[in-house]
Amino acid sequence: MNFPIPLLCAVLIGSSAFLSVISFQVGAYASITGLTLGLAGLAWMTLPATLRRGEVSLMLVIGIGLVMRLIYFASDPIREIDFLRYLWDAGAVQAGLNPFAVGPGEAISGQAGPEWSALVGQSRGVAQGISYGLLATIYPPVAQVAFWIAHLIDPWGITGLRIVFLAAELGGIGLLILLLRELGRSPAWVAIYWWNPLIAKEIINSAHMDALLVPALAGALLLAVRARPILAGVALAVAAGVKVWPLVLAPILIWQGKWRTWMSAGIVTVLVTVLIATPMILGRLDGNSGLVAYAGGWERNHALFGALRRMLEPLLYDDAAGVFIANPNSVARVIVLICLAVLSIVLGWRMRDRARIPAAALAVSALLLLLSPTAYPWYYVWVLPFLCVVPVRGLMLLGVLLPFYYLRFDMADWGNAHLFDRYIVWLEFGPVIALLAYDFIRGREAT
Repeated sequence: MNFPIPLLCAVLIGSSAFLSVISFQVGAYASITGLTLGLAGLAWMTLPATLRRGEVSLMLVIGIGLVMRLIYFASDPIREIDFLRYLWDAGAVQAGLNPFAVGPGEAISGQAGPEWSALVGQSRGVAQGISYGLLATIYPPVAQVAFWIAHLIDPWGITGLRIVFLAAELGGIGLLILLLRELGRSPAWVAIYWWNPLIAKEIINSAHMDALLVPALAGALLLAVRARPILAGVALAVAAGVKVWPLVLAPILIWQGKWRTWMSAGIVTVLVTVLIATPMILGRLDGNSGLVAYAGGWERNHALFGALRRMLEPLLYDDAAGVFIANPNSVARVIVLICLAVLSIVLGWRMRDRARIPAAALAVSALLLLLSPTAYPWYYVWVLPFLCVVPVRGLMLLGVLLPFYYLRFDMADWGNAHLFDRYIVWLEFGPVIALLAYDFIRGREAT
């Protein structure tokens, strides 16, 4: 599809400007937000054809993406409050407290001690606005360092977070440009990430911390392609210090060279991961741990996971006793984990061409996102950097359809969120799965 570059740039910048304007409305139009991002996403999806024609310069790519984000600095977050948890965690770190040990709800009740009670008083109402306040933080230590840096820039304010997350994105696209050059591709293909309207909104307007994954993942990919598996393992451990899931990519990124090399890389990855995770381990890992709660039962905006769980329910139900012999939710999570591990190991074991590493990593991260019990729109960061190298059109379509999630806010207000969770969610994932299956059958890899 031929979409003129000036018009494409106007649509992308216009989506940021329009959403920034409506963000100041009380209750901020969730459905309009989703529709705007979806329409802008359709324009963005024409990028591969334009990039193949060489019509976009790197300077234009960087400039337009930067403008899309800077516009959001003047906006209010639309329907998202996760950033309040980041601000709370940063305040705890600044006060010398361990955010993995105490949830804000416990601090508000006065049960956590005077230091935590004092922090509540300093938080300018942040503590009271946090969702799931009884849980200690889920965000690993590398993320905590980023939150703390943001706190130094703007204590208890969202601007510091936006600055830090934008800096992480800039570092990430710099590494992606190096990766593209390493693979002999035009660096302008970084526009696949940098011009995506959904991610510009989620990272800067909503201030989601998944931006911190971009430089770590891009760096791990670049090092793996350059046959530096030990350093790739270190970068992967840093990524796991932002969110735990990148560890599933380890077989793909470090399974290189002689067995001593990849064994050393594996040991280094484990040791650095454990070292980074030490504050979490010293906090709490009981039912009030955010990480434990998330891993054990968190669900939102999924299609395939729900279908898998419902398929397991009659198989695991004992009619005679009237109980489940095993928790279908837990069994489904184990099955997903096994599928991801097997795929990653097989792809890593069979890897003969390092240029194929990004495609293999994309396959695993995409399967994770599609099978995950939680697939929030900002989780699109999990696959988007890989799409700069391997622009699979089915996964690009996911970036267009994920904004349907915003309809759930309005449906929840109407008391119909359960209808979204059971049926409408397939509008996000059904066409993506169908297109991926079609292209797989036809032997088509990318747009």
